[in-house]
Amino acid sequence: MARLQSLILPTRFEFDLIKRILKLSAARWFIVGSATFVLDTSLFLLAFSITETAVISNLFSGTIATTFNYFSHYRWSFASDRSHKQSTLIYIFFFFVFLFLGTSLVSFFIHSGLHPVPAKVGTAAITAPISFFIMKFVTFRRTTV
Repeated sequence: MARLQSLILPTRFEFDLIKRILKLSAARWFIVGSATFVLDTSLFLLAFSITETAVISNLFSGTIATTFNYFSHYRWSFASDRSHKQSTLIYIFFFFVFLFLGTSLVSFFIHSGLHPVPAKVGTAAITAPISFFIMKFVTFRRTTV
């Protein structure tokens, strides 16, 4: 039984490492990410109901949601000390990467017969964890400790 627990439960070192990595910024990221997801998904579904085109709908919703996301993360989630110019350039690069990836995925899911809601949710589930680590360790990385 003790061996089973050691396989399931993290060691003290692993727990401390996880705790340090996912400190407060992770909770703040989750809150902002959730609000961004609701905004993005709502706008996507509204635009899709009008246009019935996944690409246009996702570009529209993604642009608006990402603008909200950037300013929220810069000021609150990661409390970046980088200049807006520096972090904005990095963010814009990854914005286009994720916009292309997200639009491709949601379009693929919808054309594969999936309803737009699970297509959008599935796309977010794939891209969100990757996005967190890029924002935390690249885009909004603190330059001073």
